[in-house]
Amino acid sequence: MQIVEHDKELTTRQAATLLSLSPMTLKKWRCTAEHPGLPWYKRFGKVFYLESEVLSFKDQSTASSQKDVFI
Repeated sequence: MQIVEHDKELTTRQAATLLSLSPMTLKKWRCTAEHPGLPWYKRFGKVFYLESEVLSFKDQSTASSQKDVFI
């Protein structure tokens, strides 16, 4: 884990909102390791995500409409 000095720590709810998902989806992903590209951390019993990693995951998971065009 490499934390950028001013990287914001997000709650599950904040990370889910940023990804347009429900908090339960992120909880499921944590339990099943379904998306290991979205790292999460736990400190003092509280789960958090780093904003830069959530945004990076969102960018990598977003498909361009140009790639999805079929002729």
